[in-house]
Amino acid sequence: MKDTDKIRNLLQKVSEDNMIAFNQFYDCYYTKTFRFCYCFLRNKEACREVVSDVFLSVWKSKKRLPEITNIELYLYIIAKNACYRYLNNNSSSKYVMLDQIPMSVEQLDDNPESDLLTSEIEQMLTGVINDLPEKSRIIFMMSRRDGLKYREIAEILGLAESTVHVQARIAVKKIVEQMRKYYPDIDLAILFFIVL
Repeated sequence: MKDTDKIRNLLQKVSEDNMIAFNQFYDCYYTKTFRFCYCFLRNKEACREVVSDVFLSVWKSKKRLPEITNIELYLYIIAKNACYRYLNNNSSSKYVMLDQIPMSVEQLDDNPESDLLTSEIEQMLTGVINDLPEKSRIIFMMSRRDGLKYREIAEILGLAESTVHVQARIAVKKIVEQMRKYYPDIDLAILFFIVL
């Protein structure tokens, strides 16, 4: 059975009030949904709250699940709207750093010096990404970390695909510029590996 058939079957069971199937669905999509929300909120506690709301919303509208053709897109749209609601309701809340997002760099060599350099680069990269303009940062994270195509990002965020493309280019350009300020001798190939 293909993965899409398994998901279809799972969604059908959820729509029939099967809690075991819903728990499997939750386990399958929780991490992706949490990471997506983190792009917007950058606060783990807020993400937990919003993700709970997302899955509660899915449960409440479970009868419609068999009609959904792209469940990930459906979840991302619900999550995006829930994040915006959360931000509107909690506009005074402070954000935290993007220290929990797995943006790892492969080890350059297998020795303590390169381990330290790799760790420094990852920390610097996190800070640079965190300082990007919001739209560029969200698009960069959706593309780089979640592996979404520009067309999918445009659909999720309600933007033109050309806007997504431009914002992604802006993000990469700013990341490369900032990283080169701190690490002028770093190999461009490593930088491009990190940001592309």
